[in-house]
Amino acid sequence: MEIIRGEIRLTIDIIIGLVIGEIITRLKLADMLMKKFMPVLERHNIPDVTGLALAVSAGSSKTGAAIIASALECNAITENSAVWSVLMLPLPSYLRRWPGTFALSVSLAGTAGGIFAVSLLVRSILRFVMAFMFLKREGVNSPREHHELVSVNRTGNILLRLMKTLPFAWVFFALAYSLVPVINRTLSGMFPGNAAVWTVAAGSVAHVSAALALAGGAMSAGELTTAQAVFALILGSGLGTATRILRQNAGYYFGLFPVKVARRMLIMNFTTIMPLIVINLLLAGIALLF
Repeated sequence: MEIIRGEIRLTIDIIIGLVIGEIITRLKLADMLMKKFMPVLERHNIPDVTGLALAVSAGSSKTGAAIIASALECNAITENSAVWSVLMLPLPSYLRRWPGTFALSVSLAGTAGGIFAVSLLVRSILRFVMAFMFLKREGVNSPREHHELVSVNRTGNILLRLMKTLPFAWVFFALAYSLVPVINRTLSGMFPGNAAVWTVAAGSVAHVSAALALAGGAMSAGELTTAQAVFALILGSGLGTATRILRQNAGYYFGLFPVKVARRMLIMNFTTIMPLIVINLLLAGIALLF
């Protein structure tokens, strides 16, 4: 029953997102709402619709992605720009949630939890900057080209789009729902339970809150130093990245975008975050030497 409820929530989110995105695109609200910011966006070669999607994504990154999907559907934005724009969307909502995440991390794991929370924030900001730079290099259409493209492609049918995208969204959600727990158990089983650092890392693969509680308990018992706890938390978070990308993004990527574009988004989501995770882990490992 849980998977059915999840599929229903996913379907409702996609339909609402597509409707909102279509309304915003058809009424050219992006142009009106972002008019004051247009000179800044144009100076950095950022599409105006990306600016609007970023503003909306502070409340819901899925709604922001739906705006990008509607712009892509009417050729107001290129595929490359859509990919990089969507990879920028998680940061505004994460910034809104982060103070709560930081407070929880500190309360459960003290200094180690605070360092871990800050490292996640820095990682998110760096990924945003990376996507921003690629989007800036991609450039935008001139205003004249933009409006010509939009006017020529106003006949997009939401029902037709839903018929094309929803089956993929359902399949990928079901796969993620079924496979992620198995992957998490497999990764958790890789760590020997008698070593506190690996136990915390294993807990972080499954659930960050559990890992923070384990880290706090292990440090209180003298089994872990602060540096070891930070390393364990970052290691587990990094190992769980692939499953989180599948669980959190696959369904709505394939529900909003054409298969080719959604596939690229998943791949680029993974390949842009992994180097940052490796660097984060290396820095945490270096701290163990001091």
